Amino acid sequence: MKMISIGELAKRTGASVRSLRHYEQSGLLDTIRQDNGYRLFDESAVQFVERIRVLLHNGFTLDEIRPVASMLAPQPPDMRTVCADVIALYHDKLDELDQRIAALAQIRASAGARLAFLEEQRRGGGP
Repeated sequence: MKMISIGELAKRTGASVRSLRHYEQSGLLDTIRQDNGYRLFDESAVQFVERIRVLLHNGFTLDEIRPVASMLAPQPPDMRTVCADVIALYHDKLDELDQRIAALAQIRASAGARLAFLEEQRRGGGP
């Protein structure tokens, strides 16, 4: 089993060292501590962190990722399956985003209506 340093993991994944420490403290990322306190990670952590970063980029929080974290670990090609829990996670996120988009659309419509009213009032010589 090849081990890599936190700096190497950061370099290979594009994640900051600070983010990697946060993933570790959040219970998502396993590490081995050397006697000098340095962190070492299994090489498979590269793919694991890349998958976490994809989920974060897609709007998930670490709390949302934590329940499916075990399914993000690299698997041999003959063992890969699409996890129903990850699919459910994406369905839930899309539902949440649809609700947020609808709420923002309502706010935008209200602000637009108010702006139109104010501009009309100003054209009419109002304050």
